[in-house]
Parts: sequence; structure tokens; C-alpha cells
Amino acid sequence: MDYKVLNFLKKIFQNEQEAPKPATEISLSNLEGWLNEKSKPLMEEIEQQIEEILMKVNEELERARMNVEVLENAKLQNPNIPFRAKQYMEGNRKAYIRAVNSFFGHMEINNRDYFYLVDFCKLFDELLNGLNKGTFRSYAILQEFFANETSRIAQNIRNFDKIFSGLKSVLNNDKMAAVNDLMKKIKSMEAKTKQKINLDLDFKSAEASVKLGSKEKEEVMASIEKFNNSEEHNSFLKLNEEKKNKALAFYNDENQFLQAFSNLDRPLRKYSHIAFEHEEIVLDYLKSPIETLANDRNFAVIEILKNLEKSLNENRIQIDDRKKEKSLEEIKKLSREFLEQFLKKYYSFKSEIQELEDKIKRSGVSDKFRDFNKQLESINFKIEKDNEEYKRLKEDVVKLTASIDSLKKEVEGSFKESFGEEVGIVV
Repeated sequence: MDYKVLNFLKKIFQNEQEAPKPATEISLSNLEGWLNEKSKPLMEEIEQQIEEILMKVNEELERARMNVEVLENAKLQNPNIPFRAKQYMEGNRKAYIRAVNSFFGHMEINNRDYFYLVDFCKLFDELLNGLNKGTFRSYAILQEFFANETSRIAQNIRNFDKIFSGLKSVLNNDKMAAVNDLMKKIKSMEAKTKQKINLDLDFKSAEASVKLGSKEKEEVMASIEKFNNSEEHNSFLKLNEEKKNKALAFYNDENQFLQAFSNLDRPLRKYSHIAFEHEEIVLDYLKSPIETLANDRNFAVIEILKNLEKSLNENRIQIDDRKKEKSLEEIKKLSREFLEQFLKKYYSFKSEIQELEDKIKRSGVSDKFRDFNKQLESINFKIEKDNEEYKRLKEDVVKLTASIDSLKKEVEGSFKESFGEEVGIVV
């Protein structure tokens, strides 16, 4: 075969051999079972080691209980010790035996579950520490009387410590720690995925509420627009325009009347000080000329103006000549005919304005707009709250999704590191 062809075929086969193995896709719901299957050989090995260690525990427990029984039945080598010393010894023997029996009672382990045993190893350390502290005094005293018996029990306790140290090593080996860490991350992913399902539902609900609020607002705005173009609203605008025009028409007469009393302000105040019978009504005219005139049924203002004119002419009211001349001109303008004519216009104006206001009120347009405003306020408030909730949930979804993605990458990396296998997790 040609050398070049041989080389070409060799490269093809090499490329085929070097082609990366595609990742195994596993759904999150099956991931825990897949891990259990993958770690089964390791678990079987550990279970075998655990079983062997627990057999040692049972054997040691049997020896320990025999030693306790020996201590319990042991006789004093010197039976002639004082009675009080014997009582003291017996009290400490009972206390010591009670404490070690309680400790040994905990060594009866029937549960082979991995996580139970991990927790029990922690409990063992606490039990051992408690036993050592609780029996320190009674053990020291019994050593004086039953040194061999108590030493054998102490050896049993040291043996238990060694056995459980071995169990801890088996339970906490690197491979098992990696599997447990993987299992925790998988459970965390499952919990967060369930949380995200609920969060997605809340988010979609909030999104729907935002859209609904916008739609409701559009409908109200459309109703307002339609009402603005209605004949009902046009009539309302015409009534308001008519009211405005009537107010403008009356403004000139009103202004002329008020200006006259404004020009007479100073002389009238001076007059009120010398005309005691007219003092109150003069001050009312100065304060509210139109309302006072409307209530001045006897036209007392005519007499007041005549007396003011006379007082000015007789110089009983001291003002400068220019002001005096201007005041006399204003008094002449405010004739009875002028005042009666003004009152007539005023009453007509008030009547027409009242009639227009009644029509405006009866139209119900103002109430309609108040209702529209209330609806808009309520909808805008709801939209604001819904938008806040929508933004908050959106941020929560993004954070939770990122957390799940991060966990997914960690778990996939851990599978590759622990089992040398590419895994693609389908969440």
C-alpha cells in the first residue's frame, strides 16, 4: 500500500479515537438516582467496612459489660477497712457503674444508615467527653480499691474511641465526601427548581396584572376621550362659557361701583368717626360695598353720601383739595338712580349665574369627571404597586436562575471530577 495513503488512513483512525465522548444528558428528576447508581460500588465497599466496624463495636460492648459485671461483684482484698470507707467506696462504685452502663447502652447501634452514623459519631464524642468528666472522681477513688477491674473498663472505653475514630475515617473519606457534597447540591438544585416554578407563576401573574392595569387605564382614558367629545360635555362647556361671559359683562359695572367706594375710602372712614349713628353701616360699605348695598333696604347710603358731601363742603372732614374734589365727583356719580340701576343689574346677574350653576350641577358632568379621576387614581395606584411587584419578582427570577445555572455547572464539574464522565443536566 502506498505510504501516503497509509498515513492518511492512520490520521483518520487517530481522529476517530481522539473524538470526545458526548456528554450524557440526565434530567434533574433522575439525577439523584443516577448518582446513587454511580456511587453504588463505593457505598457497598463502605457498607462492608461499616458492618465490620459495628461487629467490633458489638464485640467490645460484650467484653465491656462482662467487665462491668466483674466490677459490680468484686470483693475487697482487705475486708477489714472502716465501715465509713466501705460506704464511701460503694457509693462511688454504684455511681461509676451507672455512668458507664449508660454510656455502653448508647453503643447498641441497630441503624446502618450512612447519615445516621455520621451524626452518631458526633454524638459519641459528646458522650465520651461527658463520661470522662462525670466519672473522673469516682474512677480515681475506685482505682484505690479495684485497680484491675476499673482499668479493664477504661481500656474498653479507649477501644470504643479507637473503633469510632476508624468509623469516622471510613465515613469521611474523600470520595464519600465528594458524593455527599454532590447529593447536597442536587437536593439544593431540586429545591431551587421547585421554588423557581412557583416564582415563575407569581411573575407571570404579576406580568398579567401589569398588562391588565394598563388595559384598564386605556379603557378609562378612551371613555374620557369619548365623553369629552359628547354632546353632554359640549353643553357643559357652553354653560361654563356663558357663565364666564356673564361675569365679564357684569365686571365693568361691578368695577365702576367698587372703584367709587375705593376712592371714598378715606373720607368715609373720617365720616364714620363723627357720624355715630352711621358708623357700623359705613364700615360695612367700606368692607363689602356690593353685599352691604344689597342688604341696605332703606337705602341709608343715600343719606350717608349726602351727609358726607355736606361735611366735605363745610370742611368738617379734613382732606387735601384734590382728594376733596375727587370725592365730591364720586358722590355725584353714586346717585340713587345709579345705585338702583346697579342693584337691578346685580340681582339679574346673580339670578342668571345661579340658574347657570344649577344647570351645570344638574348636568352631572363635574360628578362624571370626579368619577373618572377617582378611577384613574385607583388604577394608577394599582399599576404602581403591580410594577413594583413585577420588578421585584423579575429580579428574584434572574437571581434564582443564575443560582440554579451556577449549581448546574458545579454539579456537572463534580461528576466529571468524581466519575470521569461528562454529564449534561436537563433542568
